Amino acid sequence: MKPHFMALTVLYCGGIFWLSSSASPVDPTPLFPGQDKLVHIAVYGGLAALVSTGIRRSGRPASFSRQFWAPALFATGYGVFDEIHQLFVPHRFCEAGDMLANAAGALLIQFALCYGVWRLNPGRNGHEEAL
Repeated sequence: MKPHFMALTVLYCGGIFWLSSSASPVDPTPLFPGQDKLVHIAVYGGLAALVSTGIRRSGRPASFSRQFWAPALFATGYGVFDEIHQLFVPHRFCEAGDMLANAAGALLIQFALCYGVWRLNPGRNGHEEAL
């Protein structure tokens, strides 16, 4: 990944950590049920998209599995880390539903990018091919 994508990823992760370190949620009253899960999907989908774009624009060829799975696993792993971190923040909770929403956001954006936008195909040898 190029340095500027690495820096953006670190800043994005830092922003997530900073927001989740707050003892009081930004908006404690949801507008509709499940709003917090949609926020998790969007935030961790954004993280996966940033990492995926960084890999795509690195100038080095990446296997389909690296292009698809590395960003999804990174975003999901960071989501798990952040949920565990919230165990130590007053008035915050570690929720399995949030972890699932984080993973769902990462996987959804990866499907959209790899199959929809970039039209990648895993190919027979594991290397990406255009559809």
